[in-house]
Amino acid sequence: MLQYFTTNSDGRLAIGKPHDQSYWLNVERPTIAEINQLVREFNFPKDYLTAVLDDAEISRTEQLTHASADQATLIVMQFPKLTTSDLGYLEYQVYPFALILTPKAVLTVSNYPASFIQDFIMDPTSSRLSLADHENFVLTIMWYISHAYVTALKAINHKTTILERRLTRATRNEEIFRIMAYQKSLIRFKAALTQNAPILAAVEHSATHFNGSQHKALTTDIIVENQQAADMTNTTNQILQQYSQLVSSVISNNLNDVMKVLTSLTLILTIPTIIGGIYGMNVRLPGASVVHAFSWIMLGTIILCIISIEYLRNHDYF
Repeated sequence: MLQYFTTNSDGRLAIGKPHDQSYWLNVERPTIAEINQLVREFNFPKDYLTAVLDDAEISRTEQLTHASADQATLIVMQFPKLTTSDLGYLEYQVYPFALILTPKAVLTVSNYPASFIQDFIMDPTSSRLSLADHENFVLTIMWYISHAYVTALKAINHKTTILERRLTRATRNEEIFRIMAYQKSLIRFKAALTQNAPILAAVEHSATHFNGSQHKALTTDIIVENQQAADMTNTTNQILQQYSQLVSSVISNNLNDVMKVLTSLTLILTIPTIIGGIYGMNVRLPGASVVHAFSWIMLGTIILCIISIEYLRNHDYF
């Protein structure tokens, strides 16, 4: 899918391909025909576009330090996306996201919809995007990619807090599976942020691109945001590792409490069962000729049950 955007007179994003000004081309899940079309139109290598079709593609750059004015520059970074695991739990995957800087347009290419791209389209006034400066546009998107990790980590921390509140009554493995999904997400985050870091350093030290004063400030913001995400990932991962062990212990303890209550109830219900079984025998028994024998037996049974309940309660079995 190809989406063309430009800016109108008041600086807002407008849909459509202009003829005499710079524009932004957002490419999502490109087809072979679309890839061939863009390769012919912009005259860059085909792997600039096919790279994002490989989910295992690493972060990299091409023509960043030695590009001429008419050559396209490629920057590939990893971005997080919320998905559903095979077990049905929410987790984050990371996928490659390509930014291609050309003289007449900026291309963003991904094989999966990126949430921050949709935010740009829905609310361009708050996105700080400007097509007047292609390099500033690319840096702004790179900042949002790094910020997407911070947003995802905050969401994981929030979900973990909710999970902690439910832990007091947890007796199933569902909580463990949820934590496992979060831990898998954090492992992917750590690998992706580690890959993104050298790309940001290369952008910062590029001799041919991103050399303006405003570019330097934004590049610093991106590096700080990426480092913040990396630190949050390490901290959250350590917390979840400890939390995973705690959840296992709490679930086991909760199950023991449930079994203790059920065992106590079984013991108490055994008292009337035994008495009823004895007085149900087809033989002469003490008190069988008493008029209110049934009432006295029931009263004695209730008293024995109450005494048993109090005994178990005082010894923390109930």
